[in-house]
Amino acid sequence: MKTIFISEGDPTSINYELLGSSFPLLTSLGKHHRIYLIRGPHNQTLSKAKQLTKPVDEPGFYSIAWGTGKPKSFVLGKPSKTSGKMAYDSLLATIDFQKQFGGDLITLPLSKEWVQKAGVRGFRGHTETLAETYKRPTFMMMSGEKLNVIPLTTHVPLKDVVKELKTFDWKELKNAILRSPYLNQPTIGYLGLNPHAGEGGKIGTEELTILKTGVGVLRKAKLTVEGPLSADSAFLPGAKAYDLYLAGYHDQGLIPFKLLEGKKGVNITLGLDFTRVSPDHGTAFGIAGKRCADPTGLISCLERLVETK
Repeated sequence: MKTIFISEGDPTSINYELLGSSFPLLTSLGKHHRIYLIRGPHNQTLSKAKQLTKPVDEPGFYSIAWGTGKPKSFVLGKPSKTSGKMAYDSLLATIDFQKQFGGDLITLPLSKEWVQKAGVRGFRGHTETLAETYKRPTFMMMSGEKLNVIPLTTHVPLKDVVKELKTFDWKELKNAILRSPYLNQPTIGYLGLNPHAGEGGKIGTEELTILKTGVGVLRKAKLTVEGPLSADSAFLPGAKAYDLYLAGYHDQGLIPFKLLEGKKGVNITLGLDFTRVSPDHGTAFGIAGKRCADPTGLISCLERLVETK
């Protein structure tokens, strides 16, 4: 029996619609697992879920509210500093429950913009917050039906990518890959940072210096690694397929991933002693409350968590 904690994300987003649409699956999985939605004090609720004040031993799908005082009144599709702060505080509350009771995490989307506007300085995203909280290097792996992609740098400006790569922890990446239940001695292709993978140093030298040195760490661990691959053709039909792709920066890996995997992609955090997953989409404030949100991403997260022992 698994224990799964779900952080609610931004309460003005599509998240509660996703939970409502996924309720049949949540109820079904709750017959064999403990699933807890961790939510703040506000007017957006999931009334079908049994309300608790703390986790229990019995399987089921439950809702646990943190905080006291008068509930906030939110309007779907209208994010604010208050909703951003509540999303962040709900994430921290979910992490506290995980630390106390163990289990895996599903983090529903929040808005980095509104979390930062709420006064949370330095917030870069779930992956980075988990690294800081658990004091462990973490790695974002986008995983779908056919593709697994790890961006070596995540939510940083493009101008800072090379600087980030110079301090990248390849040893910890190696350990995370070897420990992951979603990767079993994968064949790995790494993308060149520059156009045409640098053309042997004619268009940048990062492939011959930074990436070559880092990839050497993976090869010493007996991992099969090929590259550098020209990023503009690595994902084309007919190109050699790999179990895992390493991208130099966020959009280099995530644009082809999202195009090819669509709504079934899942964000998996590697490097932790448990599994954290998140749907491969954002808050979608523009359609919140219009009853057209697609729960495929959340459903994929739930399926991923229960498929591993």
